[in-house]
Amino acid sequence: MLASYEHALRRSVSCCKLQHRLRSRTTRSQWPASYNQEVQEWLSRTRAETPEKVDAQDLGLRRLPVRLISTVHQCETATDAILQSRQHAVALDGEGARLGRFGRLALLQLATETEVFLVDVESDSGPEILNSLKVLLANAGIVKVVHDCREVASVLLNQYNISLHGVYDIQIAFSAWLERQGLDAYQAGLSEVMRTFRLGAYQLHRWDRLERNVPLQWHDRPLRSRLLRHAVENVVHLLPLQRALNRELGDPAGTMIQRRSMQNVDYARLNSSHLLVEGASSFRTGMKLHAMLVSRKPEVAYFKINHVPVTGAVVDKDDLKEFADLEIGDIADCEVKSLSPCQQFVYLLREGHGSLMFDRQRLKMVNLAPKSKLDETRPSRQSSLYGHGSSSGGPSLKLEPRSFREMKPAVIHKPGKRGSVKVRQTGFKPPEPQQHSYE
Repeated sequence: MLASYEHALRRSVSCCKLQHRLRSRTTRSQWPASYNQEVQEWLSRTRAETPEKVDAQDLGLRRLPVRLISTVHQCETATDAILQSRQHAVALDGEGARLGRFGRLALLQLATETEVFLVDVESDSGPEILNSLKVLLANAGIVKVVHDCREVASVLLNQYNISLHGVYDIQIAFSAWLERQGLDAYQAGLSEVMRTFRLGAYQLHRWDRLERNVPLQWHDRPLRSRLLRHAVENVVHLLPLQRALNRELGDPAGTMIQRRSMQNVDYARLNSSHLLVEGASSFRTGMKLHAMLVSRKPEVAYFKINHVPVTGAVVDKDDLKEFADLEIGDIADCEVKSLSPCQQFVYLLREGHGSLMFDRQRLKMVNLAPKSKLDETRPSRQSSLYGHGSSSGGPSLKLEPRSFREMKPAVIHKPGKRGSVKVRQTGFKPPEPQQHSYE
């Protein structure tokens, strides 16, 4: 009996250790230091409103059938099924070793409320398999819910000639929620949004492991189970996140976020006419280009220029002051200052560098015109009364002297000293200081 008691005690201790280990892993917080208190208070209020007895679906456990599409016929069938089901929103994501304007797509994920579709672009059908999705992706009536759609939209437009319409960007919605909470907006990753709005799903789906192990072998076939799980997890939670964000923002239809997301969709055309060749050889000093601000710190700012893997950066404090009016996601006209030795960063200057001033009334940078342009627009001219009443053509107004008394010269030549110069004594003597005695 004692042995069985010790065995039960040992099992209970091991279970407690395992629960503590899981709890410590899944509740590991990565909030920024300035936001920790506000967000944790919001999470505590959300947990207090959640009932204790809920089923797995309410906790955030997503169990949907996954269909791997590798032929054109399968893709057409899936597209027709989505269009005929009258879905209001479809989750979308893309995977590849390197996305962007010069990248290559390996897998395109679609998710509805009932199933998940994985479109294999590296299959025998090749890129033609994506032609069946043009009708769905270009349909503005079906909202495409994406997290950070910039690189996906860029690779679809520039490599496969597919345009996205009706996009709802989760990253922009999270930034809008931060603004609603009175916090500084920044571009958060999908895992951080999951920890904020779907903590139960974050724990049940073990997103802490997904964050640590990011796969890169997307173009290898056959696809490994780890890659498939990562692809499914990146798309299956987007629709519940959209509903949660719309509820917090008070925008059930999500029209405000769709309008804001249009700027991220237009990022696919950024610098398409300036940077024509892939790589760092396209950049030269003084070259004009557009840059989108993605991150800013007191000593550095980073920009997206739609030229992966090169990233724009401003590291000089004086140059950084000229970007004071930009918010996260704004696009600025810049010029190339130099290229980093590793050729991964291009240092930027604001267009009009050296003649910019921050207008505090309009809260924007104003380009001051050069002096030559000011002289051209407003030339200096003399008064129309100059020379009036004077026959000689000189100035008509003369200043009268302060006194008409004849002034004695200050320098005299004393006779007999061969013209030696001597300063005339004025005869003024300053008064001597008076000494007062206090007795």
